Amino acid sequence: MGRLWLFGGKGGVGKTTSSAATALWLARAGFRTLVVSSDPAHSTSDSLRYPLGPEPTPVADEENLWGMELDPERTIEQVLPKFSEAMSGSMGNSLTGMFTGIDTDSIQDEMSQVEASQLMIPGLDEALAFDQLLRYVEDPRFDVIIFDTAPTGHTLRFLSLPEVLDSWMDRILRYYRMTGGLRMMLFGGKKQDAMREELEKFQRRVSHVRRVLTDPELANFTLVCIPEQMAVAETTRAAEALDEYGITVNGIIVNRVTPDFDHPFIQSRRETEQSYLENLRQLFGGLPVAEIPLSESDVHGLDSLHSLALGLHGDEPIIPEDMKPISVSNGIPINLRRGLNIRKNEGELVVEMYLPAANKEELNLRSEGNDLYIGVNGREARIEVGHRVKVKDAEARFEDDILRLTVKGESLD
Repeated sequence: MGRLWLFGGKGGVGKTTSSAATALWLARAGFRTLVVSSDPAHSTSDSLRYPLGPEPTPVADEENLWGMELDPERTIEQVLPKFSEAMSGSMGNSLTGMFTGIDTDSIQDEMSQVEASQLMIPGLDEALAFDQLLRYVEDPRFDVIIFDTAPTGHTLRFLSLPEVLDSWMDRILRYYRMTGGLRMMLFGGKKQDAMREELEKFQRRVSHVRRVLTDPELANFTLVCIPEQMAVAETTRAAEALDEYGITVNGIIVNRVTPDFDHPFIQSRRETEQSYLENLRQLFGGLPVAEIPLSESDVHGLDSLHSLALGLHGDEPIIPEDMKPISVSNGIPINLRRGLNIRKNEGELVVEMYLPAANKEELNLRSEGNDLYIGVNGREARIEVGHRVKVKDAEARFEDDILRLTVKGESLD
């Protein structure tokens, strides 16, 4: 499992720039890095000046950098397929087969609209985004996942979702019971039970996402703001709210800080900003507060992002060959480690995977050709190992959150 590093804050303060620059910095250090955005405006693509899609996309010629932009609306049918099926054509198809002389298309449209409105509860779009994100957090091929979150209010709305889902599910299922006879005749009890099962599975995944977010060994949240009174006040409120949910804030990035130039207007502006920064430092005690100076031009493209990252984080760290964690970044220190390490050792192939959220009983291993498949929490990730591996002949050991698979030379094809 890769470290999940979230960047949040109100809109327009530089979350995307900070997260994209950090992802590029980590990738050039050698960490396999995925930067993810849930912003429908595709601002991460604009920041990198490279088109991203809804699946991990290699960024330019950067060996260790992938990017993706989540589309919650697109994933709703993947996350709730049985519910979506019930919302779609089966209603009208069933009516057509049973009745004549009625406008089945109008009934189908009306039912779909009613049920779609039931779906869109506060926080559901964020839940879909986080649920999709978790697929990659649990993928050992990535060492670190950088998540450019929606404005903080949306993230907080998601965190309250597990409780909201309880009443939401009851409301949906009650709606189905109220339409009882006709709906039972159209869909049958089995489909209604399948819908309930799908909703409950989704609820369990949402709860699992929140457990990951509240584990400081797996996730950290960096707040981004600008040196203005309203932004500082909102950052303070966001940190307090995140703390209530048990989410670790590991630092504050203050973007667009006025440089120290010898000009009366600039000095006056800078003094005001520095008073806000001092207030931030007092409010957050020993929490790191890193500054990004106001740039003379917009920060877009890999070169300008890398320059910004060097100023924010310092020189790129040297990653150890083993799986030991190291502290990186001068501005916002955070512990990272490799999520996957494949090495040959005296005729043996050793595959090591960091899986801190996994239970030994839930791990699943299989091989196919040159690929190894690891299943965690019901999701499966493919790992290219470069050799045909016979898992049944391999020695597997899971300790200290690391799964170590040793394949003897005679078991390698």
